[in-house]
Amino acid sequence: MPRLPTLDAPPMTMSEAIGGPRGIIDSSIPTVAFVTVNAEVGLTAAVAAAVAAALGLLVLRIVRHEPTQQTFSGLFAVAVAAFVASRTGDAKGFFLPGIAKNAVGVVVALLSVVLRRPIAGYLMAGLDARYVGWKDDARQRRAAVWATLVWVAVFALRFGVQGVLYLADESGWLAAANIALGLPLFGLAVLASFAIVRRRAPLPPEPPAASDAAVVEGEVLRADPPSPGAPVDPLRPPR
Repeated sequence: MPRLPTLDAPPMTMSEAIGGPRGIIDSSIPTVAFVTVNAEVGLTAAVAAAVAAALGLLVLRIVRHEPTQQTFSGLFAVAVAAFVASRTGDAKGFFLPGIAKNAVGVVVALLSVVLRRPIAGYLMAGLDARYVGWKDDARQRRAAVWATLVWVAVFALRFGVQGVLYLADESGWLAAANIALGLPLFGLAVLASFAIVRRRAPLPPEPPAASDAAVVEGEVLRADPPSPGAPVDPLRPPR
């Protein structure tokens, strides 16, 4: 699983954003298995092959003591897709849950912008506590809006392309679009979102260190060192 990049850390690389080449391969294998087996044997065998491939990837990760969160998510998505395909009796049904998910993503993300509560703002605050007050900062709020619109574009592109292919009964091209518009596009969107936030929403200043201040009569005063050669009054607190 790629690291969560705090907004004052070095920029995330494309490889980290998509989980590296292994992430692309793992996300593609069940889909490729489904389409290949469906073309050669049939839908029932294709459903079994997709689920088996996802399970095999999970077992491999567990045996090798590698992170499994992404693989668990992939297994769940494949299981839902396989169930829908088996119920509809059509191979293109395998891609229907993903198309529906992207349609919901467009609606939710746009609605959050219209209500002036862009989803990206909550992600900003979750990744860096200094963005907790993003709702009250005009620059941070605008950055959150633009970052959310990036995801609106991602969901809309996926929905549009795969929706057209679904209506055209192009299962093979649906698989290709599912892979191309999956993790690679996700990685680009992550990089674009963080670039927008870094550029348009500068971080608030860090609080002063405890060693740089002294408390005198309930007030915080700067503890500046005396100038060289100046007399020191032992009864007067440093200022």
